[in-house]
Amino acid sequence: MTSSRPPSLRELNRTLLARQLLLERSALSAVDAVRHLLALQAQWAPAAYVALWSRLEGFRKEDLTTSPGIVKASTLRGTLHVMARDVFPAISAAAIESRRGRTANLGVDIAALRRALPRRALGQAEAEQIAARVFGTDDRWTIAFALRALPFVRDGVVGTWPHTKPPAVRLWRERLPDPQESARRVVRAFLAAYGPATRAEVERFTSFRIRQLRPALDGLEERDGLYDVPGAPRVSARVRAPVRFLPAYDSMLLAHLENGRVIPPEYVAAVYNRKNATCKSTFTVDGFVAGTWRLDGKRIVVEPFATLPSRWRREVNDEAARLVAWWLA
Repeated sequence: MTSSRPPSLRELNRTLLARQLLLERSALSAVDAVRHLLALQAQWAPAAYVALWSRLEGFRKEDLTTSPGIVKASTLRGTLHVMARDVFPAISAAAIESRRGRTANLGVDIAALRRALPRRALGQAEAEQIAARVFGTDDRWTIAFALRALPFVRDGVVGTWPHTKPPAVRLWRERLPDPQESARRVVRAFLAAYGPATRAEVERFTSFRIRQLRPALDGLEERDGLYDVPGAPRVSARVRAPVRFLPAYDSMLLAHLENGRVIPPEYVAAVYNRKNATCKSTFTVDGFVAGTWRLDGKRIVVEPFATLPSRWRREVNDEAARLVAWWLA
Protein backbone atom coordinates (compact mmCIF):
# COMPACT_ATOMS: atom_id res chain seq x y z
CA MET A 1 0.00 0.00 0.00
CA THR A 2 1.77 3.15 -1.18
CA SER A 3 0.10 6.53 -1.64
CA SER A 4 0.80 10.24 -1.22
CA ARG A 5 -2.25 10.59 1.06
CA PRO A 6 -2.26 9.70 4.77
CA PRO A 7 -3.39 6.11 5.43
CA SER A 8 -7.00 5.66 6.48
CA LEU A 9 -7.98 4.12 9.80
CA ARG A 10 -8.90 0.82 8.09
CA GLU A 11 -5.58 0.75 6.26
CA LEU A 12 -3.74 1.28 9.55
CA ASN A 13 -5.91 -1.40 11.14
CA ARG A 14 -5.22 -3.98 8.44
CA THR A 15 -1.52 -3.11 8.44
CA LEU A 16 -1.37 -3.64 12.20
CA LEU A 17 -3.24 -6.94 12.01
CA ALA A 18 -0.92 -8.20 9.27
CA ARG A 19 2.19 -7.33 11.26
CA GLN A 20 0.61 -8.94 14.32
CA LEU A 21 0.01 -12.21 12.43
CA LEU A 22 -3.74 -11.78 12.91
CA LEU A 23 -4.95 -11.64 9.31
CA GLU A 24 -3.97 -15.27 8.85
CA ARG A 25 -2.32 -17.68 11.21
CA SER A 26 1.41 -17.97 10.63
CA ALA A 27 3.60 -21.05 10.25
CA LEU A 28 6.32 -19.44 12.38
CA SER A 29 7.59 -21.33 15.40
CA ALA A 30 6.62 -20.02 18.83
CA VAL A 31 10.12 -18.66 19.38
CA ASP A 32 10.20 -16.88 16.02
CA ALA A 33 6.74 -15.45 16.59
CA VAL A 34 7.64 -14.15 20.05
CA ARG A 35 10.81 -12.64 18.60
CA HIS A 36 8.79 -10.97 15.85
CA LEU A 37 6.25 -9.61 18.35
CA LEU A 38 9.09 -8.31 20.60
CA ALA A 39 7.39 -8.89 23.95
CA LEU A 40 4.05 -10.42 24.94
CA GLN A 41 2.66 -9.09 28.19
CA ALA A 42 2.13 -11.99 30.56
CA GLN A 43 0.90 -10.73 33.92
CA TRP A 44 -2.26 -12.83 33.32
CA ALA A 45 -0.81 -16.33 33.26
CA PRO A 46 -2.56 -17.66 30.10
CA ALA A 47 -2.10 -14.42 28.10
CA ALA A 48 0.94 -15.36 26.02
CA TYR A 49 -0.56 -18.78 25.25
CA VAL A 50 -3.83 -17.35 23.93
CA ALA A 51 -1.95 -14.62 22.04
CA LEU A 52 0.08 -17.24 20.19
CA TRP A 53 -2.87 -19.59 19.64
CA SER A 54 -4.64 -16.78 17.79
CA ARG A 55 -1.57 -16.05 15.67
CA LEU A 56 0.02 -19.42 14.84
CA GLU A 57 -1.02 -22.55 13.00
CA GLY A 58 -1.15 -25.62 15.23
CA PHE A 59 0.19 -23.85 18.32
CA ARG A 60 0.58 -26.20 21.30
CA LYS A 61 0.98 -25.11 24.92
CA GLU A 62 4.20 -27.14 25.07
CA ASP A 63 5.68 -24.88 22.40
CA LEU A 64 5.82 -22.17 25.06
CA THR A 65 6.24 -24.04 28.33
CA THR A 66 9.23 -26.14 27.29
CA SER A 67 11.10 -23.85 24.90
CA PRO A 68 14.62 -22.87 26.04
CA GLY A 69 14.48 -20.10 23.43
CA ILE A 70 11.93 -18.13 25.47
CA VAL A 71 12.19 -16.30 28.81
CA LYS A 72 9.70 -14.58 31.08
CA ALA A 73 10.76 -11.50 33.00
CA SER A 74 9.69 -8.07 34.18
CA THR A 75 10.97 -5.58 31.62
CA LEU A 76 8.94 -3.04 29.63
CA ARG A 77 6.80 -0.81 31.84
CA GLY A 78 8.03 -2.90 34.78
CA THR A 79 5.58 -5.69 33.92
CA LEU A 80 5.94 -9.37 33.11
CA HIS A 81 6.57 -10.23 29.47
CA VAL A 82 7.41 -13.32 27.46
CA MET A 83 10.38 -12.68 25.15
CA ALA A 84 12.77 -14.53 22.89
CA ARG A 85 15.90 -15.41 24.82
CA ASP A 86 18.18 -13.75 22.28
CA VAL A 87 16.18 -10.50 22.40
CA PHE A 88 15.81 -10.32 26.18
CA PRO A 89 19.28 -8.81 26.82
CA ALA A 90 18.52 -5.79 24.63
CA ILE A 91 15.06 -5.29 26.13
CA SER A 92 16.44 -5.64 29.65
CA ALA A 93 19.39 -3.30 29.05
CA ALA A 94 17.14 -0.58 27.65
CA ALA A 95 14.49 -1.05 30.36
CA ILE A 96 17.07 -0.84 33.15
CA GLU A 97 18.54 2.28 31.55
CA SER A 98 15.08 3.89 31.52
CA ARG A 99 15.05 3.58 35.33
CA ARG A 100 18.66 4.69 35.83
CA GLY A 101 17.83 8.09 37.32
CA ARG A 102 15.66 6.63 40.04
CA THR A 103 18.15 3.85 40.76
CA ALA A 104 21.08 6.28 40.99
CA ASN A 105 19.24 8.31 43.61
CA LEU A 106 18.78 5.30 45.90
CA GLY A 107 22.31 5.65 47.26
CA VAL A 108 22.95 1.90 47.33
CA ASP A 109 25.60 -0.33 45.79
CA ILE A 110 23.88 -2.31 43.00
CA ALA A 111 27.16 -4.03 42.09
CA ALA A 112 27.49 -5.33 45.65
CA LEU A 113 23.97 -6.72 45.45
CA ARG A 114 24.80 -8.47 42.19
CA ARG A 115 27.87 -10.11 43.80
CA ALA A 116 25.82 -11.24 46.80
CA LEU A 117 23.11 -13.00 44.80
CA PRO A 118 23.55 -16.78 44.49
CA ARG A 119 23.98 -18.57 41.16
CA ARG A 120 20.78 -20.53 41.69
CA ALA A 121 17.08 -19.92 41.59
CA LEU A 122 15.64 -17.97 44.48
CA GLY A 123 12.27 -16.64 45.55
CA GLN A 124 11.29 -13.01 45.79
CA ALA A 125 11.43 -13.03 49.59
CA GLU A 126 14.98 -14.40 49.62
CA ALA A 127 16.13 -11.81 47.07
CA GLU A 128 14.66 -9.06 49.24
CA GLN A 129 16.37 -10.45 52.35
CA ILE A 130 19.74 -10.47 50.58
CA ALA A 131 19.22 -6.89 49.42
CA ALA A 132 18.28 -5.78 52.94
CA ARG A 133 21.45 -7.36 54.32
CA VAL A 134 23.71 -5.86 51.63
CA PHE A 135 22.23 -2.36 51.91
CA GLY A 136 21.68 -2.35 55.64
CA THR A 137 18.08 -1.20 55.27
CA ASP A 138 14.64 -2.75 55.32
CA ASP A 139 13.06 0.08 53.32
CA ARG A 140 10.86 -1.82 50.89
CA TRP A 141 10.92 0.83 48.16
CA THR A 142 14.70 1.04 48.16
CA ILE A 143 14.93 -2.75 47.95
CA ALA A 144 12.27 -3.03 45.25
CA PHE A 145 13.83 -0.42 42.95
CA ALA A 146 17.32 -1.79 43.52
CA LEU A 147 16.22 -5.28 42.47
CA ARG A 148 14.63 -3.80 39.35
CA ALA A 149 18.06 -2.49 38.37
CA LEU A 150 19.21 -6.08 37.81
CA PRO A 151 18.12 -8.50 35.05
CA PHE A 152 16.13 -11.36 36.56
CA VAL A 153 14.32 -14.06 34.57
CA ARG A 154 11.74 -16.55 35.75
CA ASP A 155 13.20 -19.98 36.46
CA GLY A 156 12.14 -22.87 34.23
CA VAL A 157 11.28 -21.05 31.00
CA VAL A 158 7.65 -19.89 31.17
CA GLY A 159 6.19 -22.53 33.47
CA THR A 160 3.62 -25.31 33.43
CA TRP A 161 0.24 -24.33 31.99
CA PRO A 162 -1.41 -22.34 33.39
CA HIS A 163 1.39 -21.64 35.93
CA THR A 164 -0.66 -19.51 38.29
CA LYS A 165 1.93 -19.71 41.09
CA PRO A 166 4.94 -17.42 40.55
CA PRO A 167 8.13 -19.46 40.12
CA ALA A 168 11.55 -18.61 41.43
CA VAL A 169 13.86 -16.27 39.53
CA ARG A 170 17.49 -16.29 38.47
CA LEU A 171 19.86 -13.43 37.89
CA TRP A 172 20.81 -13.17 34.22
CA ARG A 173 24.59 -13.53 34.36
CA GLU A 174 25.45 -12.75 30.75
CA ARG A 175 26.70 -9.27 29.95
CA LEU A 176 23.98 -6.90 28.76
CA PRO A 177 24.55 -4.97 25.52
CA ASP A 178 24.96 -1.20 25.17
CA PRO A 179 21.79 0.47 26.53
CA GLN A 180 21.38 3.03 23.76
CA GLU A 181 21.96 0.56 20.94
CA SER A 182 19.53 -1.73 22.77
CA ALA A 183 16.89 1.01 22.87
CA ARG A 184 17.36 1.54 19.15
CA ARG A 185 16.91 -2.18 18.49
CA VAL A 186 13.81 -2.42 20.68
CA VAL A 187 12.15 0.67 19.19
CA ARG A 188 12.67 -0.53 15.65
CA ALA A 189 11.43 -4.01 16.48
CA PHE A 190 8.36 -2.42 18.04
CA LEU A 191 7.65 -0.41 14.91
CA ALA A 192 8.13 -3.45 12.69
CA ALA A 193 5.48 -5.41 14.62
CA TYR A 194 3.20 -2.67 15.98
CA GLY A 195 3.78 0.28 13.66
CA PRO A 196 3.52 2.70 12.21
CA ALA A 197 3.29 4.59 15.50
CA THR A 198 3.73 8.02 17.03
CA ARG A 199 6.58 8.80 19.38
CA ALA A 200 4.07 8.98 22.23
CA GLU A 201 2.86 5.47 21.42
CA VAL A 202 6.41 4.12 21.36
CA GLU A 203 7.10 5.86 24.66
CA ARG A 204 3.91 4.48 26.24
CA PHE A 205 4.68 0.89 25.22
CA THR A 206 8.35 0.91 26.22
CA SER A 207 8.46 3.52 29.03
CA PHE A 208 11.79 4.62 27.57
CA ARG A 209 13.00 8.14 28.32
CA ILE A 210 13.18 10.87 25.71
CA ARG A 211 16.98 10.63 25.85
CA GLN A 212 16.60 7.03 24.64
CA LEU A 213 13.81 7.61 22.12
CA ARG A 214 15.29 10.52 20.18
CA PRO A 215 18.41 8.65 18.99
CA ALA A 216 16.38 5.47 18.43
CA LEU A 217 13.94 7.25 16.12
CA ASP A 218 16.60 9.31 14.39
CA GLY A 219 16.79 8.52 10.68
CA LEU A 220 13.47 6.70 10.51
CA GLU A 221 10.72 7.71 8.13
CA GLU A 222 8.17 9.99 9.79
CA ARG A 223 4.92 10.89 8.08
CA ASP A 224 1.96 12.64 9.61
CA GLY A 225 3.49 12.01 13.03
CA LEU A 226 3.83 8.24 12.43
CA TYR A 227 7.24 6.58 12.49
CA ASP A 228 8.01 3.35 10.66
CA VAL A 229 10.91 1.14 9.66
CA PRO A 230 12.06 0.97 6.03
CA GLY A 231 10.28 -1.58 3.88
CA ALA A 232 7.62 -2.42 6.45
CA PRO A 233 4.47 -3.82 4.79
CA ARG A 234 1.30 -1.78 4.38
CA VAL A 235 -2.04 -3.47 3.74
CA SER A 236 -5.13 -2.42 1.85
CA ALA A 237 -8.30 -1.56 3.73
CA ARG A 238 -10.15 -4.02 1.51
CA VAL A 239 -8.40 -7.08 2.97
CA ARG A 240 -10.78 -9.22 5.04
CA ALA A 241 -10.00 -9.62 8.73
CA PRO A 242 -11.21 -12.82 10.41
CA VAL A 243 -12.56 -13.04 13.93
CA ARG A 244 -9.77 -13.34 16.48
CA PHE A 245 -9.80 -13.88 20.25
CA LEU A 246 -7.24 -11.87 22.20
CA PRO A 247 -6.17 -12.38 25.81
CA ALA A 248 -6.33 -9.86 28.61
CA TYR A 249 -3.39 -7.46 28.32
CA ASP A 250 -2.69 -8.40 24.71
CA SER A 251 0.35 -6.33 23.75
CA MET A 252 -1.29 -5.09 20.54
CA LEU A 253 -4.22 -3.64 22.45
CA LEU A 254 -1.96 -1.93 24.99
CA ALA A 255 0.18 -0.48 22.21
CA HIS A 256 -2.84 1.09 20.51
CA LEU A 257 -5.22 1.66 23.39
CA GLU A 258 -6.07 5.28 22.68
CA ASN A 259 -5.89 5.79 18.91
CA GLY A 260 -8.90 3.79 17.67
CA ARG A 261 -6.75 1.60 15.46
CA VAL A 262 -8.14 -1.60 16.94
CA ILE A 263 -10.38 -0.55 19.86
CA PRO A 264 -13.19 1.83 18.88
CA PRO A 265 -13.02 4.87 21.22
CA GLU A 266 -16.49 4.21 22.64
CA TYR A 267 -15.36 0.79 23.88
CA VAL A 268 -12.00 1.67 25.49
CA ALA A 269 -13.51 2.02 28.97
CA ALA A 270 -15.21 -1.38 28.60
CA VAL A 271 -11.87 -2.99 27.73
CA TYR A 272 -9.40 -1.16 29.96
CA ASN A 273 -10.00 0.01 33.53
CA ARG A 274 -7.71 3.00 34.12
CA LYS A 275 -8.28 3.01 37.89
CA ASN A 276 -6.58 -0.33 38.47
CA ALA A 277 -4.87 -0.77 35.05
CA THR A 278 -6.70 -4.01 34.24
CA CYS A 279 -7.55 -5.19 30.75
CA LYS A 280 -10.22 -7.67 29.66
CA SER A 281 -9.98 -10.50 27.16
CA THR A 282 -11.55 -9.41 23.88
CA PHE A 283 -12.51 -10.59 20.42
CA THR A 284 -12.36 -8.74 17.12
CA VAL A 285 -14.92 -8.55 14.33
CA ASP A 286 -13.91 -7.06 11.00
CA GLY A 287 -10.56 -6.17 12.55
CA PHE A 288 -11.85 -4.16 15.52
CA VAL A 289 -12.59 -5.12 19.12
CA ALA A 290 -16.30 -5.94 19.30
CA GLY A 291 -16.73 -7.52 22.73
CA THR A 292 -15.19 -9.43 25.62
CA TRP A 293 -14.90 -13.11 26.46
CA ARG A 294 -14.24 -15.25 29.50
CA LEU A 295 -13.87 -18.92 30.34
CA ASP A 296 -16.77 -20.27 32.38
CA GLY A 297 -16.08 -23.89 33.27
CA LYS A 298 -15.91 -25.71 29.97
CA ARG A 299 -17.29 -23.00 27.75
CA ILE A 300 -16.35 -19.58 26.43
CA VAL A 301 -18.84 -16.83 27.23
CA VAL A 302 -18.80 -14.01 24.67
CA GLU A 303 -20.30 -10.62 25.45
CA PRO A 304 -20.57 -8.39 22.35
CA PHE A 305 -20.71 -4.63 22.84
CA ALA A 306 -23.47 -4.44 20.22
CA THR A 307 -25.67 -6.88 18.33
CA LEU A 308 -23.60 -8.79 15.78
CA PRO A 309 -24.83 -9.59 12.26
CA SER A 310 -25.63 -13.30 12.00
CA ARG A 311 -22.65 -14.16 9.79
CA TRP A 312 -20.22 -12.57 12.25
CA ARG A 313 -21.97 -14.17 15.21
CA ARG A 314 -21.49 -17.60 13.62
CA GLU A 315 -17.81 -16.90 13.08
CA VAL A 316 -17.42 -15.70 16.67
CA ASN A 317 -19.12 -18.85 17.98
CA ASP A 318 -16.99 -21.11 15.77
CA GLU A 319 -13.76 -19.44 16.90
CA ALA A 320 -14.87 -19.63 20.54
CA ALA A 321 -15.49 -23.37 20.14
CA ARG A 322 -11.99 -23.84 18.71
CA LEU A 323 -10.46 -21.83 21.55
CA VAL A 324 -12.18 -23.75 24.35
CA ALA A 325 -11.30 -27.10 22.72
CA TRP A 326 -7.64 -26.05 22.65
CA TRP A 327 -7.79 -24.60 26.18
CA LEU A 328 -9.18 -27.78 27.72
CA ALA A 329 -7.05 -30.21 25.71
